[in-house]
Amino acid sequence: MNNYINNILIFFIIFFYSLTSIGMEKLVTYNCTGLSQFELIGSSGIKEEVKSKVYSFVDGVLQDLNNIKCNWDNSIITCESNFLNIRKLTLNQETNEISDFLSGNKGFGVYVDNFKGKCEQKN
Repeated sequence: MNNYINNILIFFIIFFYSLTSIGMEKLVTYNCTGLSQFELIGSSGIKEEVKSKVYSFVDGVLQDLNNIKCNWDNSIITCESNFLNIRKLTLNQETNEISDFLSGNKGFGVYVDNFKGKCEQKN
């Protein structure tokens, strides 16, 4: 009888732990400022400006149009995708430097967007 009660108690502890862990997402957000270079291929040149961008990661996935799964190796976050557009993002968590390359087609032509800057973790 005592063994039966212990098994039920262990079951409920595991059950409640799994319920609380399902609802908890790990959210990491970076505010980044740097130089953005945008080029519409075939146009007259590159538009260059200083921009601020926000990068949000939920459970290791970059939140954008395609929600890209990222590698979190050591202190480097790397996100790569070839779905609908080409994207390669690298964020060094030690130096807080980011490099983001994006290329695709928006209906008005093929574009290339490069961003390099410094980030600050928001949360």
